[in-house]
Amino acid sequence: MLKKLFILVFVGILGVVFASSLFGQEADPLLAPGTTVPFSVDGDRSATFSVDLAADGFAEFKWTASEDSDIFFQIADSSGKVEQKGDSGWLKSAYFVAPKPGVYSIKLFLDPRAEDKKERSGSLTYRNAFTMPPRGKLKASRNVAGYKVELVDVPDTDDSPGDSFVIVKKAGVMKNLLHSDFSSPIMGYSFSGTVEKNAPASERRVAALINNTPDKTGDGNPDVMLEYYSGGAHCCTTYYFIELPKSGPVAIREVDTGNAGMMPIGKASAGGLRFETADNAWAYWNMSFAGSPMPSVILEFKDGVAKPNFALMKKPAPSMAVLKKKAAAARKKISNDPYTEPSMDFEDAFWSEMIDLIFTGHEKLAWEYFDMVWPKAKPGKEKFLADFKEVLADSYYGSR
Repeated sequence: MLKKLFILVFVGILGVVFASSLFGQEADPLLAPGTTVPFSVDGDRSATFSVDLAADGFAEFKWTASEDSDIFFQIADSSGKVEQKGDSGWLKSAYFVAPKPGVYSIKLFLDPRAEDKKERSGSLTYRNAFTMPPRGKLKASRNVAGYKVELVDVPDTDDSPGDSFVIVKKAGVMKNLLHSDFSSPIMGYSFSGTVEKNAPASERRVAALINNTPDKTGDGNPDVMLEYYSGGAHCCTTYYFIELPKSGPVAIREVDTGNAGMMPIGKASAGGLRFETADNAWAYWNMSFAGSPMPSVILEFKDGVAKPNFALMKKPAPSMAVLKKKAAAARKKISNDPYTEPSMDFEDAFWSEMIDLIFTGHEKLAWEYFDMVWPKAKPGKEKFLADFKEVLADSYYGSR
């Protein structure tokens, strides 16, 4: 009997040891409001802390760290679903409104692509009440479906970075919040559909589509469309759709368009708007930005995600005679120097025709065109094709 009892106790101890090694020695520390804690991360170790929030509960996580441009963060619910993520090299704080009650975690970790995996350390402060910085200025506001959506900019100073906020409230209760850095009047958030009085007719038509379509994502809720410009050239435009339901959490749909804009072109058959944008994947690839192909893409929302509608993007196939003529003209502009890696050696982006064929439903013709256009005397054909397909696979739209 004692022998059996000893075996059961021993097995139980092994189970506890195994579970501890599998799931970690301790649960993530649960932070109280106003708490500041130290953290350290490296190539093999992250730092995770938890907070207990009610529905619409607010959390601000503010950090300081040495060499923090290599540190990423993500906020997740108790099931592990990531609610928010970002790069602390750009942001020094994260703001979060809980869509439902529960325990949420913030994880700080080293960028997996960082060359230097050495330890970074710092401190994290948690607060549960939002306080607008004293330099905050109301840029614009809208009242929609019982909600108030405010755009607030906080200019930077010589020793303090600026901020840009989108604050969503209902009956005085904060329902969601967007935040990013700000250092110039051309940066930050703005309401889509805003035009000058003397704007061209095309801009006024676009604005009318946005302003006269309460539900732009087709999910049954009215929404507000915003655009965010982070500054810089040839990049940096993101669109947000703030869903405003009669009750429940306020979701925010994000569409990162990079170098391209996102223009409504009509109503979608399933509800909401239909948009046109462009694929940025080939920007600067083997060509200057001005000469880079930017294929048109038609987007429609489905299940809260803006997805390409390839049926609407299809076009009739060009004749073989037309393709041969285009290939002959393009081939004259290609030198016979070996192709070894992407560079700016090409005079013209002949692959623009390949991309157009793929995006309009004629992939087989794209590869036939490539065979016709590549000079027989030019080494590196297989390498070029492999590089092109790698870019195509990395393209959000092309890979679909």
